[in-house]
Amino acid sequence: MAKSKKFDSEEISGFCSQVAIMLKSGIGLAEGMDMLEKEMEDESTKHILENIKDRLDQNGSFHGALKKTDAFPEYLVNMVRIGEESGKLEDVMRSMEQYYSRDSIIKESIRNVIAYPTMMFLMIAVILVALVTKILPMFENVFVNLNVEAASTSSKLMNFGMLAGKVVAIFAVVVLVIGLVLYGVYHTQGGKKALKGFVCKFFMTKKTARLLAVGRFVSSMDVMISSGMDAQEAMALSKKIVEHPVVEKQVENCIEKMSKEETFSNALRDENILTGMQGRMVSVAEKSGLLDDVLGDISQQYDDKIENHMGQFCTKLETALVLSLSIIVGGVLISVMFPMVSIITSIG
Repeated sequence: MAKSKKFDSEEISGFCSQVAIMLKSGIGLAEGMDMLEKEMEDESTKHILENIKDRLDQNGSFHGALKKTDAFPEYLVNMVRIGEESGKLEDVMRSMEQYYSRDSIIKESIRNVIAYPTMMFLMIAVILVALVTKILPMFENVFVNLNVEAASTSSKLMNFGMLAGKVVAIFAVVVLVIGLVLYGVYHTQGGKKALKGFVCKFFMTKKTARLLAVGRFVSSMDVMISSGMDAQEAMALSKKIVEHPVVEKQVENCIEKMSKEETFSNALRDENILTGMQGRMVSVAEKSGLLDDVLGDISQQYDDKIENHMGQFCTKLETALVLSLSIIVGGVLISVMFPMVSIITSIG
């Protein structure tokens, strides 16, 4: 293959579910990969599964086989390694299924938020470009060919209509071009990092970005601590997936404090990662030995928060979009009607 395929969150969730079923049924991983490969229609996926099977047949580790394919995220590979070493691979795969299922839902919500206004602006831009380049010049030619002396007011009306149409068209096209440029930049390594940094700082998106980052952190900590991993080691792995510079720095500070004998719960509260009731819940759970259960509850709370917040964000965005489109439609009507009024006035 010229380029290695990267599985998305939905595909990874499905893969983890199938592996967990194999393990529960007593099917060997190599045999299971062979079964999956034969049922798969996508050639790229078949090739990846075949590579995994071959490495397992050579007595390789499952996490090593996944890593060699370069199709799975580092976080999953590390979690599979932990599952193999602790003897809890089935539990880890079930946890990973749920984790990537949630991640897929969140990413789909974000895509929907972006796709709707993008498509609307695309349609508006096409309509306005046609209006300014084709339709409005026709009105202007008709006005000129009437061979009548236009009233000053009529000329001003037509000129204003032409100007309004051009301004609105240029605005829509500029927004569309910026969106396409950002989309292209996002698919480069440096561009993706820069855009994520901007989203984390921009006043309209920074709250959402932090909520997503802390949600990922808590969810991954729940999975790893439930698998028997030490909290400090779990934090080091979780830091790699939060994708938020401020939260990453806070997690680094937590790791440093825990290396100096600070407790897990106090480190989280000192760095304002988990505060208030959630911070107290973690503190009590740490003392009672129920940390994995409490982190699971907090993870669910963040899932609910993220879902509600994304719903509110979508509502606000749609409201802003409706207002913007109202202004655009008004500009379109003005740009069409004013030349018509000018022509009718001149004839009359």
